[in-house]
This record gives sequence, structure tokens and C-alpha cells, in this order.
Amino acid sequence: MTVSLRHPHTGEIKILPEGWSWACCLGVGILGMPLFRRGLPVQGALMVAFNMVALTAALVQSQRAAMLNGWLTVIWVGLSIFYGMKANEMVVNRYLALGWQRAGPGRDRA
Repeated sequence: MTVSLRHPHTGEIKILPEGWSWACCLGVGILGMPLFRRGLPVQGALMVAFNMVALTAALVQSQRAAMLNGWLTVIWVGLSIFYGMKANEMVVNRYLALGWQRAGPGRDRA
């Protein structure tokens, strides 16, 4: 499904995807690039920081670092699923907060 948004001043129309995002689910581990491309810099920066911590934990050779790396892997899987489910919704909400309006038949939804 898609959402059509219209800029009130310029009349520009954007058609954004809704629902699950495979790109965000599979790509957030690559320094959060899909998040930056969708205009979500805070979430992208969070993933960059998370990836740096995970890389550091993976390079340290100790039992504690191995355990931390295991937990970070579990958290990474959880974040991948979360961003897969929510990234498209977050982008639509971002555009709505910037003043864009829903266009077309789905415009009455909140």
C-alpha cells in the first residue's frame, strides 16, 4: 500500500510506501543507510553509534566482549524488525509534521 501526500504551498505530490520495509529491515545494519535516505537522521545516527559499539565489541578478545557481542546481536535483530515494521510509518509522520497533507482517498485517516 502507499500513501499520497501533497505539499500545501507547492502542490508537489509524494507517494510513500506503507507497511513493512524490507530495505530498512535488512539494511539498518549497514550504518543505518536506509534511515538516512528516508530522512530519519536521528534513527540513522542511532544505528551508526550502535554499529560502532558492536564492531568494537566484536574486535575485543575477551569473554565479556563475546557475551556483549551476543547481546548486541539480539538487539540488532530486534531493531531490524522494529525498523522494518515502523520506518515507513515514521517517514509519513515526518512529512505530516513538516506540513504535508494527505491527498487522495486515504486523507481522512489520522
